[in-house]
Amino acid sequence: MPEPSQLPLFAVMKPEVRRDMLERVRPLRARKGQSIMRKGDKSSDVFFVLEGALQVVIYSASGREVSLADIGESAVIGDMAAIDGEERSASIVAQVDSRLLVMSSADFRAALAAAPEAAQWMMVELVTRIRRYIQQVFELSALNVQSRLHCELLRMAASSPTGLEIRPAPTHAELANRIGTHREAVTREMRSLTAQNIIRTGRRRLEFVDLARLQTSVAKVAMQGKDGSEPED
Repeated sequence: MPEPSQLPLFAVMKPEVRRDMLERVRPLRARKGQSIMRKGDKSSDVFFVLEGALQVVIYSASGREVSLADIGESAVIGDMAAIDGEERSASIVAQVDSRLLVMSSADFRAALAAAPEAAQWMMVELVTRIRRYIQQVFELSALNVQSRLHCELLRMAASSPTGLEIRPAPTHAELANRIGTHREAVTREMRSLTAQNIIRTGRRRLEFVDLARLQTSVAKVAMQGKDGSEPED
């Protein structure tokens, strides 16, 4: 678990600015399943994740959950509403018991104004998210379920501490929500990957046995520009 001063936004600040800004945060504990914010809320606080795991989700009118991103240690949450003053664009739900720091939107904007290096970091962070969402839109539009799942598994591997294991692993239903399909399609492909000895699964555990083959599969699709279309969804 990082110290508050080690969180990326604060770590780039000059020491005197960092001390001042860290005096303006307060701790928050979120229990598993607790919503940190809800889509449409008028709140504008900014959250910094010290420990735990959270998920960005949107619910359709019928109640279907669409997962947009996973959030781990050192992440910043809620900055968009703090910057533009608009309502929350998505809900954030704790996947496990989590510890966070909370800063008001006014203090957050003051931090960016007082520390150009922090503002620069925030700009890069926002651009990184935009690039990720552009990639996800492309995958939903151009790739079949198999390829979308492979891309998502590679993202999960890249974001894990070891790059080789995810614990706790998402359920097949959660994976289906992330890539815009149904649970049965994910289950079929996960079984296929297991049979090929590319992954190994256990109780809420996902191990990458042959990550290179998964990377090769995604690279082939990208190079060929195939959509691999097949009946699904």
